[in-house]
Amino acid sequence: MHSRRSLLTATAALTLASAARAQPAAAFPARPLSWVVPYPAGGFGDALSRLLAQKLGEGLGQPVIVENKPGAGGQIGAAYVKQQPADGHTLLYGDLGPFAMNAGLYPKLNYDTLKDFAPLTRLLNAPLLLVVPVNSPIGSWADLLRAAATPRGLNYGSYGIGSQPHIWGEMLKRQTKGNLTHVAYKGAAPAVQDLIGGQIDMMLDVVANSMPMVRERKLKALALVGTRRRLAQLPDVPTLTELGMPDLDAPGWTGVVVRRGTPQPVVDRLHAAVVQAVQSPEVAQRYGDLGLTVAPSSQAEFAELIRSETARWGQVIREAHVTLD
Repeated sequence: MHSRRSLLTATAALTLASAARAQPAAAFPARPLSWVVPYPAGGFGDALSRLLAQKLGEGLGQPVIVENKPGAGGQIGAAYVKQQPADGHTLLYGDLGPFAMNAGLYPKLNYDTLKDFAPLTRLLNAPLLLVVPVNSPIGSWADLLRAAATPRGLNYGSYGIGSQPHIWGEMLKRQTKGNLTHVAYKGAAPAVQDLIGGQIDMMLDVVANSMPMVRERKLKALALVGTRRRLAQLPDVPTLTELGMPDLDAPGWTGVVVRRGTPQPVVDRLHAAVVQAVQSPEVAQRYGDLGLTVAPSSQAEFAELIRSETARWGQVIREAHVTLD
């Protein structure tokens, strides 16, 4: 009898514990969610986020509101999410800049990606295009290397100091010994506009931004970066691997995290909902049309990606001697 009573007591305790663990997920979400984008409205990350946020809201039964909090290389958005309650109602979207490169760029970075946030999933792999003005005399990778070797050299634009296009330009400069000068802009839009107008000579840009302008003959694409396969939409543009420069291949990616300390059942539900949204036919097709590849991952896989990319880009940044205040 005593054993039976003990068994019943233990069973009841386990049931209550299970119920307690399940309760946060069952009550979640209790209100609209915030999807924080650490970039300005109208840019690449903002446009992708709005499409995904709408689909995610349908799956969770609550609106998902995109909030733009740009500045300081993503630190403003990250700091904001870090200060919110750890209840899963605030998500942080980002790419390898705020999630991996910033650790090497900012000696006094105000967050630690893996200590302050719980990785949910990678969202996309995003190839990049090396582009020049449509009326540029540079028509190929070989032309670009020859122009970079002249005393005048070339100037290249980026989304800002410490952005992937900036660090990649420094990689190119170091590997080819080219005469390349960096011109930093506050975001992709003004950089691309100056590139179209011929104020700068070249730029590495995410394919979703530049591909439409290449197809409209406003820009010329010299090389595809971050993938070993040519794009079906741009079959004549070679990859860096084809051009014999695999060491310069640097794929872009995006992902989403929540604040560390969010109950695991809530994290699990968010992971499942985000993966379902990004894999939905409408979202996947739209991203595919832009040259992007939907690439969701497990939470552990995304954490390992952040860890390995932080180490890789940290070494590149140290070798390039780039530091930011």
